[in-house]
Amino acid sequence: MDAKFWISAWDEGRTGFHRGAFNERLLDNFPALNPQKGQSVLVPLCGKTKDLLWLHSLGLKVHGIELYAKAVEEFFTDNHLPVTKNQDENFANYSYENILLSAGDFFKLSDKNTYDFIYDRAALVALPETMRKDYARVIKRSLKMGGKCLLVVYEYDQAQMSGPPFSISENEVQSLYSDQFSIKLVETVSPDREGPKFSSLETLKEKVYILEKIR
Repeated sequence: MDAKFWISAWDEGRTGFHRGAFNERLLDNFPALNPQKGQSVLVPLCGKTKDLLWLHSLGLKVHGIELYAKAVEEFFTDNHLPVTKNQDENFANYSYENILLSAGDFFKLSDKNTYDFIYDRAALVALPETMRKDYARVIKRSLKMGGKCLLVVYEYDQAQMSGPPFSISENEVQSLYSDQFSIKLVETVSPDREGPKFSSLETLKEKVYILEKIR
């Protein structure tokens, strides 16, 4: 993901990836992870997704990481939430109750931060292939032993469309994560093709995986 591309997308309102409702894949599959009140969840490249509110409603401690502070600020403004701000070495932090959103470079997330869960709906698919191994390394070190990640990806013929969102095959998921995680494909759907970008695709699948850290 090119930082300039991402920032210009927000500045110019090219945020078709943002959804105004809770994500169906999250609602259908996250309960299977058996989340308990007081546990923690990391949401990488979170934008201003409303999914943060749903996770918060479960009693989870929610930590979202987003490159651009404008997106973080819009989350609190759009949802009429009071916010407390502070700055650390790598991130501008915005908090409300048990929601913490950090604006900055995800790859600078401290290895001291570990979580019970990770919810990745829009992060891995936003990254070009050259960045995915580094991203996966951060994910693997950030999940507690026995912790679980809900991973949602698109799969299509990459030659038919330039990302993002990029196509992530099952083989790539295995290559990135099988050294430390068990991997289970739990849902495959044919999503609505919103907007002209997906119109050129012969097939489009949305796949949901549950990853569990076992080593």
